[in-house]
Amino acid sequence: MTHVVILGAGIAGVTAAYALKAQLGPRDEVTVVSDKPYFHFVPSNPWIAMGWRERADIAFPIAPYLESRGIKFIHSAVKQIHPELIQVDLENGDVLYYDALLIATGVTGMTDKIPGLADYTHSVIHIDQAERALTAYRKFVRHPGPIVIGAAPGASILGPLYEYAFLIDADLKRRNIRERVSITLVTPEPWPGHLGLGGGATNRDAVTAALADARINVICNALTTRINADTIQLTELTAEGETRQAHTLPYAYSVYWPAFGGVPGVRSATGLVDENGLVVVDEYLRNPDYPNVFALGTCMAQPAVTKTPVPVGTPDSVYAIQKAGEIVVHNIVAQFGDAPLMSYVPQYAKWLKDMGETGATYLSEPQVPLRDINWMRQGRWVHQAKIDFEKYFVNKIRLQPAGQTPSVASRIADVMSRLLGPGHGEQMPPPTGPGSGQPLEIRLASDPRIELRALAKSVGRDPDELAAELLAAAISDAKSYLSEPGIDALAHARRELLVEALPERQPGVEFSGGGT
Repeated sequence: MTHVVILGAGIAGVTAAYALKAQLGPRDEVTVVSDKPYFHFVPSNPWIAMGWRERADIAFPIAPYLESRGIKFIHSAVKQIHPELIQVDLENGDVLYYDALLIATGVTGMTDKIPGLADYTHSVIHIDQAERALTAYRKFVRHPGPIVIGAAPGASILGPLYEYAFLIDADLKRRNIRERVSITLVTPEPWPGHLGLGGGATNRDAVTAALADARINVICNALTTRINADTIQLTELTAEGETRQAHTLPYAYSVYWPAFGGVPGVRSATGLVDENGLVVVDEYLRNPDYPNVFALGTCMAQPAVTKTPVPVGTPDSVYAIQKAGEIVVHNIVAQFGDAPLMSYVPQYAKWLKDMGETGATYLSEPQVPLRDINWMRQGRWVHQAKIDFEKYFVNKIRLQPAGQTPSVASRIADVMSRLLGPGHGEQMPPPTGPGSGQPLEIRLASDPRIELRALAKSVGRDPDELAAELLAAAISDAKSYLSEPGIDALAHARRELLVEALPERQPGVEFSGGGT
């Protein structure tokens, strides 16, 4: 019997736990440890910060889903890792011993690197931070002023930096106050759209044009040095690393991306981590000194892909983490069976970034060490695709394990409970979601058609509106019966239908060569 301990219950940790439990033997144990009792879909944090998502949309208790698969869950922070003793000490007093350890804790922002960064700016790295950013933003729109969206030297995963700037632009336009607000994007990248990967001028020109169209100012090669209560101090460097200009930017609202470091319980693991507390791994995603310790996700130490005047971290994405997760699961299982390991290099990365009603997608292949395919696409299909990917991924985490039958008394029960609740018999307003949109012709036999009309009349609803709401609930119930391949097939079919439904079936504008 083997025991695999996974630190972290996020995108990397939960999906790896599911896969490991499915591939290991029936007597093998998988334990997941997390300082938070819930899973949350991190890429949607910018939407949380705009008020376009609620916490319940992207976060939910994870223990029931892990335990339904026979995976043990422990809600506790990590106190200390002792790789030489194959032991993990937890803050709750537990001590865990492992045959293999997978570190997937994510990261913490190193806000102490810049004076004032933690005191005066906001972040969307975590859902709690995104909610605080939303509270501040709602105060801001009552008294608008300059906005600065920035990234510290060494920051990585810079796609959300652009995403948030475009979301702010779209939201201010909807509020009819965009003319009263200047938006400045501050980035350590040498040019817009670099993202820590470099590449050619085509991506740079496309991102620069998109920023110009949105009237978003940008300062590149930016070395942020201090943040005060109402100003941000930075130095803009030349391509040679010399000082070009000093800037003092006034702001009324600011969101900043700090450089990433390891979480406290991991950062102290001597021999496992680099100077920033990120886990050092080889090409097989295991630590060179302790080959039974693996890492996955943003907590991995990755060298910079290109040399830049101001340090820029290596990017990551959900897609890249999922591909790496397949490799790390294979290697953990292979190591137990003395089978050949699989290399992580090279890989490619993919991002979907929302820009309000449109969006942008970026592809780099391979991700490390250099990329030879570079392209960016922009259009409404990306906005739709990111919404779809959020639903797809959350559904996969909530997927019932094989062999278990989900309860059918769920969405439809919710609809009927609301209809029969207080005020039953009074004329109810039409629902905001179901019943709107394009008509869908459904042929009903005589009996169910009469039953539907009678039910609608008994609860004071229009038959078409009630049918739409019950159908939406029934579809949600039906999806809960799908297996993982079924969820994948559903997501693929949904993406095809979304693209077909776009105006003139134009999926976007391709800015440079490369396959899709």
